[in-house]
Amino acid sequence: MIKTWVRCIAGFAALCCIYLISLFCFYYFEIPLPPALIGIFMLLIFLLSQRKVPTAITQSARPLLAHMALFLLPALISVLLYRDFFVQHYIALIIAVLLSTIVSLGITLWLSQRILLGVKTADQVTNSITNESKDIDQ
Repeated sequence: MIKTWVRCIAGFAALCCIYLISLFCFYYFEIPLPPALIGIFMLLIFLLSQRKVPTAITQSARPLLAHMALFLLPALISVLLYRDFFVQHYIALIIAVLLSTIVSLGITLWLSQRILLGVKTADQVTNSITNESKDIDQ
């Protein structure tokens, strides 16, 4: 039980460190992206280099993901604060939302097909190696 809590705290600390590093990069290197987005890119690079998600990060992210709707509340409230802007530019906003949705869905579809094709190829290779080793044993 204590080991789980320690892992969870370590994972949360790792996520906080990534965010603080992204804040530093944002201000020091004057990167024109939000610090949270820089942190997501840093986390993506870290996870790709590890080739798996560490247990500590999984355990610490699970409660955050369960309450993801709370993280979206500030964005929803800002819609109410900038109502006049949205009314004035609604056509451009609808086009931007539609285009970004289509592009993101297209990229997601393309990546998932590539990943699933890679998994099928790996399974076929594994099965053929297994079958060959069975034939050799007989």
